[in-house]
Amino acid sequence: MNIRLTVALIFASAFLLSCAAPVRQQERAGFISDYSNLKEAESNAFIYDGPNLNRYAVFYFTEGELLFDPAQGDAEITKDDLEELMAYFREKMIEEVTKDDGYTVVDKPGEGVATVRWGLTAVDATIGVLNVSIATKITGAGLGGAAMEGEIVDSITGEQIAASIRWGSGSRILRAGITKLGDAKIQVNDWARALRRRLDEAHGKLS
Repeated sequence: MNIRLTVALIFASAFLLSCAAPVRQQERAGFISDYSNLKEAESNAFIYDGPNLNRYAVFYFTEGELLFDPAQGDAEITKDDLEELMAYFREKMIEEVTKDDGYTVVDKPGEGVATVRWGLTAVDATIGVLNVSIATKITGAGLGGAAMEGEIVDSITGEQIAASIRWGSGSRILRAGITKLGDAKIQVNDWARALRRRLDEAHGKLS
């Protein structure tokens, strides 16, 4: 790539970035049963892990809910895209929680089972053409992302055991590819791994 083209791409991507801000913290959707225990844990997350989380090793995952109006969201994201991402998110959470002799996942609530409730509050598309060159990727142009709310509750009593609010855009490295959901899936992967870490910490499995 010659210097003139590189400079032109950087200016063009900077302009696009100014028009499309990264995914930020969303307004509370009213989905979580209790927001009062949430504490800022990272630059893009609020977390609550209650004292009883270590009592649960069996989990039921809901199908998830869409907590925003798609008509008010990113016009590039279709209903099929949202369905794909929600199915992918649930699959990744189950994969992370159960791997390496982890925890048990069942197909319905019950005694001693913790229900994982979750929903998406925002999804922004990756602009694929701006993710194929480091010259544009480093500016942040083209980054997609997602935001979510979720909680773990006792399946019988409804007691909140843990909760989280998360949001974020993709990474400024060449790994999201050209698909619309590339950066959103990066976030989902990170969130699924974070869930497993929280469970392992609660159960004393991490040194």
